[in-house]
Amino acid sequence: MTETEFDYATAISYARKHLASLGVTPEAGNLANAAAVGITQLVWRNGPIEDAHAGARGRRNGLHDGVMFARNTWVYHQALEAVRSDASYALLQFERLILDRELIWPGTSGTLTQFGFGALGEIKKHAKQRVNYLMFLEEKFSSEEFMLLAAVSSMGGSDHFGMPAWEPRARAAIDRIRGADPDFVERLNSVYEMDFSEFMEKAPAIVHDDLPEVERALLWAPYDLGADVLDWFAWNPVLERLP
Repeated sequence: MTETEFDYATAISYARKHLASLGVTPEAGNLANAAAVGITQLVWRNGPIEDAHAGARGRRNGLHDGVMFARNTWVYHQALEAVRSDASYALLQFERLILDRELIWPGTSGTLTQFGFGALGEIKKHAKQRVNYLMFLEEKFSSEEFMLLAAVSSMGGSDHFGMPAWEPRARAAIDRIRGADPDFVERLNSVYEMDFSEFMEKAPAIVHDDLPEVERALLWAPYDLGADVLDWFAWNPVLERLP
């Protein structure tokens, strides 16, 4: 056994055990979801686009938290489709979609050309390198082993959208919005020095008018809410991680 093979074998074993501790297993039917989260992290989220978002370029290009929230959850769905696809070169189709400079980003009115202006070359290079790596893994390993390796990057975001812990986190947010979580109301007062009614006054209209749709979107496709609504949720205490 070569050193390289040993490294991959160790990584696969570690990923299997650690993901199982997060509730992700082939038997549970959610390994593809975790792989899609990992691919989103590896190819898109943890790269030049995040650097652009965090700096002056992000402010200039309108790349705010809500845009990133919408984009990341949409990219996850494209990654999930690629992982589940039996088509040859599904990952290349995924790459083409996320690097399409003219495609309107769902939940926004802008494109990669607009949001990534000034970093387009870096974004393209980063995505292509990592998709090439994923295609190497896909060819070298079995489907399950590939998904385990692809999911490695998901383990740092155990309650991100697409992971098992996201659903209770999102449902808890809905309960908090309904005023059904006294601990949250108290935390608003003690930590954020904000009354619950004051907090809710700042919520987007859809939070008041159609909470069932907010719940559906948070659980299945947050980008359906639109970037401006998601900007309210991003880093919002109502969506803070569960203890």
